[in-house]
Amino acid sequence: MSPIRIGFIGLSGQGWASTMLAPPLFEEPLLSQYQLTAVSTSNPASAEATAAKYASLLGTPVKPYHESPENIVSDPNVDLIAVSVKVMDHFENAMKVIEGGKDLFLEWPAGNGLKETSALATAAKAKGVRTIVGLQARMDPFFHKVKAIIDSGEIGRILSTSVTARMFPGFKIWGPYMSSTMRLYAVDSNGGTLLDVGGGHLLDMLTYILGPVASVSATLSTQYPVAEITDENGKPIGETIEQDVPTQVAVSGVLTSGAVMSFHLRGGMETRSDGKAGTPLLWVIDGEKGSIRIEGDDPKASAISLTTPSLWVVREWGRGQD
Repeated sequence: MSPIRIGFIGLSGQGWASTMLAPPLFEEPLLSQYQLTAVSTSNPASAEATAAKYASLLGTPVKPYHESPENIVSDPNVDLIAVSVKVMDHFENAMKVIEGGKDLFLEWPAGNGLKETSALATAAKAKGVRTIVGLQARMDPFFHKVKAIIDSGEIGRILSTSVTARMFPGFKIWGPYMSSTMRLYAVDSNGGTLLDVGGGHLLDMLTYILGPVASVSATLSTQYPVAEITDENGKPIGETIEQDVPTQVAVSGVLTSGAVMSFHLRGGMETRSDGKAGTPLLWVIDGEKGSIRIEGDDPKASAISLTTPSLWVVREWGRGQD
């Protein structure tokens, strides 16, 4: 079977697409299954530079496009298009891909809110387009192992689960500081909040492993209505910006299995220690026969696909642990 030819909207020399999404395409087992044939960025200079970089890496031509997504969508040498751009631009780019009849990979979130997500799903179904939403932690071997332990019944019926996570302060977003390149994320209606992005990835992993939520209540708090703008090095530049996005997200509820859940995602924490003292990630799953503890000390551990946390399994209460 010939490799699936990929066009990538938003792939450049830096950012999430270049550090997390694209690299697996250039290693087996994906290298023999997919071929990057085109890229599209916001301007001709970055498009040319990105195309040249990956053409050199792969030893095959990569065509550059810029600005309008229609250009890369109409390329006959592209079968599937990946979209990883600013959250507020997800819908427009994804819809252009669907309208062009190309299969779609869309990095999470899949549009701004349920209305846009539903519109994309309806359009894709009508057009016969296959879609993938980029919640990549589902493919992480670490979480496959956790799910296998749960599904095997090793720790028995699940009674409860609790997650507490802290967003990496170095991201300079959803807290007292806002990177100058992230200003759009200060506006709740843009759909790029702590709950939408970081919360979405974490909650998806929770429900992937433990099942759907039956009932839920939540508290969102904006503890920093004004943020200081920083430069690319994280230094304040003397400007401020008003923000109406939550910097604390607390969720509690019951899963369809009957297990009780709690989830707390914290933003805005500037601590002297970026390690365990700040509790970047702590996830506990209690069953009738034992428990699972997932703990990440890496400052970026709440971005669950960026690091690999530690795993402890206590089997048969009081009879030892791994």
